[in-house]
Amino acid sequence: MQQVLCPQCGAPVSFTSAASVMAVCGACRSTLLKDAASVRRIGEAAEVLEDYSPICLGAAGKYESKRFDVVGRIQMRYDDGFWNEWYLWFEDGSDGWLSDASGQYAVTRRRRAKTAGEMPAFDQIKPGFFFKLDGQNYVASDIRTCAAGGTQGELPFVADGGWQAKVADFRSLDAFLTLDYSDGPDPELYIGRAFALSDMQAASLRNADQVRETAGRFRGQIKALDCPNCGGSISFVAAMATQVVCPSCGSTVDCAGEKAEVIEKARKLKSIKTTLALGETASIDGADYSLIGLMKCADPDPEEPSQWIEYLMFNPAQGFLWLVETDEGWERVKVCDTWPSQVNASTVRWQSRQYRKLYDYTSRVDLALGAFNWRVKVGDSTQITDYQTGDFKLTREQGEAELGWSASSPVSGAQLAEWFKRPELAALKSSVGGGKSGAYAGWAWIATIVLAFLNFDNILEGRLLPSLIGLAFLWLPAKLADKLSGRGE
Repeated sequence: MQQVLCPQCGAPVSFTSAASVMAVCGACRSTLLKDAASVRRIGEAAEVLEDYSPICLGAAGKYESKRFDVVGRIQMRYDDGFWNEWYLWFEDGSDGWLSDASGQYAVTRRRRAKTAGEMPAFDQIKPGFFFKLDGQNYVASDIRTCAAGGTQGELPFVADGGWQAKVADFRSLDAFLTLDYSDGPDPELYIGRAFALSDMQAASLRNADQVRETAGRFRGQIKALDCPNCGGSISFVAAMATQVVCPSCGSTVDCAGEKAEVIEKARKLKSIKTTLALGETASIDGADYSLIGLMKCADPDPEEPSQWIEYLMFNPAQGFLWLVETDEGWERVKVCDTWPSQVNASTVRWQSRQYRKLYDYTSRVDLALGAFNWRVKVGDSTQITDYQTGDFKLTREQGEAELGWSASSPVSGAQLAEWFKRPELAALKSSVGGGKSGAYAGWAWIATIVLAFLNFDNILEGRLLPSLIGLAFLWLPAKLADKLSGRGE
């Protein structure tokens, strides 16, 4: 470790990593550049927005049996939000990065790339794009052009206010790959795996109280947040993201700066009645979650429209999970850290289970209230494909710049009542079966019974063949729909 005194304020500044060329003074925010002979001040670093992440400078963990320390941080910002890239220094003298995005983590380390001719161009990569490396197929999951919104600690390069990054992330099971085009058309290659927070030393992480105390502040500048438009309190959701939607007036408020500013005033807040309310708390699997955001979504299909409510739950240590309320019942949804294998037109294999395709549809945001881990806009649309095995569903979600998978399971009213300490929720039903296919099965069975009644005379007179053929045309699809819904034997 090399320690120097800040040329601006005299505070001690440490360089833990031999690869670090830049450090940010924790006292005055000066950006210090280290070369072979000296350390000099080259400017002042932008503040990072303290968010919900439990990771901090000085935290320690293990990856592939090697200990590392967190020595630096870049907060990467794009149009719809931000994420953290933590710079790691390993005990063997190597370095790496810990990606920290919406409660999902991955450790990657730089490795020598193939020849430039074998690498795709950045503009060629879209969500779902395939890239093969060392015989393994990777799928493009996130493609971003972003900028450094703030820095802390040590970094292996200078990331000043004008620095931009072009990155494409790829996934394969739990493997994680990044192509970094920041320095030109020939990308740098980083490869690693999804990382569990349990592999961090718990004592080195920020606890839940520390996260709640600091989240949403540039070093103490925003503590409680009142809506600049109507004055209503939105403090319980402050800075779980860069944006909140006021639950009182519906205005979109940016809380990423030194003061909260109204981005867009609500034209008219639609009346919406929800089973759960913003700010409610629940104890789920022994962890205390807060309901920080909710969305009313719809499938605009003119032939089979549907609506549902998505509730975003947050715990500082466990991250995010969703509760979804549909006409069929309730589901618990979690973003997948490990991606499925053997994806084809009709089936998906994930965690040793085969899922069969149910249907494709569009999810459109009709109303959003509260805080989210990305910038939600009314009218946002995502293309959805659902797969099912028994009562469990796997969902593929694709937008313009990203692709993701989530897994869901039914939740009973009794379970909701226990989680939220609200006995009246016990009367609610869980979502069992496949929704659309389940609905079809119900109608098909009704039609089968009606047809049997209309053919009662034919059956009595012995003319069975035409009646049985007609019944089969309805009974077989109904039985098949039952099977897809997980209700068949």
